[in-house]
Amino acid sequence: MSSTRSDISTRLARPGDAGNLRDLAISSFVAAFGSLYSERDLQAFLTANYTLESWRHAVVRADRPVWVAETPQGKLSGYAQASPCDLPVDPMPDGALQLRRLYVDPDTLSAGIGATLMQCVIDWVEAQGRPPLFLGVWSGNAAAQRFYARHGFLKVGEYDFPVGERVDRDHILRRD
Repeated sequence: MSSTRSDISTRLARPGDAGNLRDLAISSFVAAFGSLYSERDLQAFLTANYTLESWRHAVVRADRPVWVAETPQGKLSGYAQASPCDLPVDPMPDGALQLRRLYVDPDTLSAGIGATLMQCVIDWVEAQGRPPLFLGVWSGNAAAQRFYARHGFLKVGEYDFPVGERVDRDHILRRD
């Protein structure tokens, strides 16, 4: 499945994308949230969650698709990752899915890349029989919450999200 918005195309990630995905994941997370954390907490989180090996494993799992947005020159400008839901939802609906991550290169924010990647995820959910789609978003990220609301997500809960030794409060959002 691939789609195009202006000069950006989307496709499922391939094994050769692992290094670029790791780099984009780190740079986009740091740009969005790096100022919130001590260097120690930030590095602990990045080391635990964004290793090259984890990305090599992620891009080959059919049950956890990763979509990438890229320029005609092949530069990754965003990615989205989905999976079966493992958020603390009770009761967990049968077949529930989760948008694990959706990040865009900080240099290309507001270019429609996030919406294009979200459509890839929504299309995947539709192909799975349209089970509920959940996600977690930091309670202080109003811009992301507005973005998700535009795509039909509603707040249904909260949970703790550790970044190093710091624990943030995240919202659980659901889209039916």
